[in-house]
Amino acid sequence: MTVDTLRPPRPAVGAVPRRVPARLAAPAVLLAATAVLYVWGLGASGWANSFYSAAAEAGSESWSAFFFGASDAAGAITVDKTPAALWPMALSVRIFGLNTWSILVPQALMGTAAVGVLYATVRRRFPVWAALLAGAVMALTPVAC
Repeated sequence: MTVDTLRPPRPAVGAVPRRVPARLAAPAVLLAATAVLYVWGLGASGWANSFYSAAAEAGSESWSAFFFGASDAAGAITVDKTPAALWPMALSVRIFGLNTWSILVPQALMGTAAVGVLYATVRRRFPVWAALLAGAVMALTPVAC
């Protein structure tokens, strides 16, 4: 065999590029729709839970409060979640400053990622339509929004 027979053929000049395969388009649409659904009107909920928002603010000001999940910068009071649950919010507040969007957008992105993980998990065992249905049900579940 020559080297030329091992290489795939080059597309002709002016050839139309391939479309995105359907197996990639469906989950991309699901994730995009989920992200829009979760971010739409996000600022209307204010600070969401003020207890966790205070912990995110404290974690953005103090590394000790960040690592231990404290709701005050001194680290005297901790929240009832694991500290890692607050880290994305605290890092976002540290980077973008304290506002409603810097606290809630990381949660919306994590919710979107959870839909993607569910899709990938179901897709390994079942057909695409079942994975899309599972992802859509999770995205539309009121407690997840």
